[in-house]
Amino acid sequence: MSGRVPQKYRLLNTYYDTPDFALRNRGIALRLRRKGWAVWLMTVKCGASGAGGLAQRSEWEAPTQPGVFNFSIVTDNALREFLVSHQHALQPVFSTDFTRTAWTLRLAGSVVELALDRGKISAPGVGGSTAPVSKPLCELELELVEGASPDALFALAIELADELHLHPEIASKAERGYALSDAALAGPVKAFASTVTQDMRPIDAFRSIALSCLLQLQRNEAGAVVGENPEYVHQARVAIRRLRSAFKLFSPVLEAGFVKVYGPRWGKLAGGLGSARDWDVFLTETLAPLEEAFPGDADLAVLRARGESTKAKAQAAAGVTLKQKGYSQLLLAFTAALFRVAAPTIEASGKASRTRLRKFAARRLQKRAEMIELLVNEHAKMNAERRHELRISFKKLRYALEFFTPILPRKRLLAYQISVAKIQDLLGTLNDQVTASRLIKEMHPKGERDSLTRGWIAGRTQLLLEALGVELRKFVAGQKPW
Repeated sequence: MSGRVPQKYRLLNTYYDTPDFALRNRGIALRLRRKGWAVWLMTVKCGASGAGGLAQRSEWEAPTQPGVFNFSIVTDNALREFLVSHQHALQPVFSTDFTRTAWTLRLAGSVVELALDRGKISAPGVGGSTAPVSKPLCELELELVEGASPDALFALAIELADELHLHPEIASKAERGYALSDAALAGPVKAFASTVTQDMRPIDAFRSIALSCLLQLQRNEAGAVVGENPEYVHQARVAIRRLRSAFKLFSPVLEAGFVKVYGPRWGKLAGGLGSARDWDVFLTETLAPLEEAFPGDADLAVLRARGESTKAKAQAAAGVTLKQKGYSQLLLAFTAALFRVAAPTIEASGKASRTRLRKFAARRLQKRAEMIELLVNEHAKMNAERRHELRISFKKLRYALEFFTPILPRKRLLAYQISVAKIQDLLGTLNDQVTASRLIKEMHPKGERDSLTRGWIAGRTQLLLEALGVELRKFVAGQKPW
């Protein structure tokens, strides 16, 4: 339970702020709120109580003394009875101890409260066997007290972010407290299930999907910065790829200026995450089987040493990218654009914007499938570059299917997705062979002969091409689920 809080005790901490790693690297975290609502910068919720990423969250506050619980303020009867009956068994898991300095600002017809919290989060030693631990707490909260839209809130946040290194975060004080007490880093986070619904407009579906991608990206930030597991960087890159794919998928309903500004910026960030994943795949998928087949080979040992060294550098470079001020500003500005109420908004005018989502999805999926079928017709004479184009096309189709899953016929969709996934995996592995050849060449700058690895890659490529031909024929003959 949360412990010491100046003048008030929070039974359930519902704020979103910053994890401890961000405090060390960025100084101040940023969170945005509307009165009675919390702006989840990276959420996937939509609907009556969470439209456009604004999520209503339960929060109870009352004067109290440290360690003295008054559960009468809890409006949920079952929860209140449970807490009262178990009060004797409550143990402190962590505590927050901070000082809040607040200012009230009047901006463009809106009233915003700006609050600065400074202090620490502490946790007792795990099981009493280790010393207590604590992490600094430093966050800036902007709350819209009066005003019809969050535009003024974001405008102020962006202005402040120009002067200070503010970073929008999603981990609450409670999350950080529990993580501190467990002394554990959350594992890599994969893409979240789509939450689009039949009654959404296409632009609202895009907003929900974009926020889901941002959520996945930020949930992998901490691990990517630590740099010990390349899967965090991989999942961060997947989140960005999905977001960029959504840009293209929903382009008919997106304002051209919005796409022109943010499309390249997300592309540049993806490039900044570097090639850590490429080196990890080479070391585990190409080199490891060779080492097992030919133990003690001196050339393979050289490749291992050089590969591990380069991978470590690429992993560190990716972590640095996610600590840059430009990345924090991109998150904030992009989220502001998604929520913007006054013109210009992200929505383009035109007939497509008024199309029902089910019809819009069918048209966009059909277009992607037709592009793939044109490429499949020339599969037999494709070179590596054209197969790469085919791989990207299947990846875009797979993402589109995942985005629209809730509104497509489940039975037909499952079989189609399985077929697409098999082909994408084969094309991905083929691309890994091309990448492996390039990386080997980089590690042999003087053109040293490497017949063992080159022969292995050539043989594997041939087997993959044969399997790909079989799966492509099945795909073309299959029934589309839209």
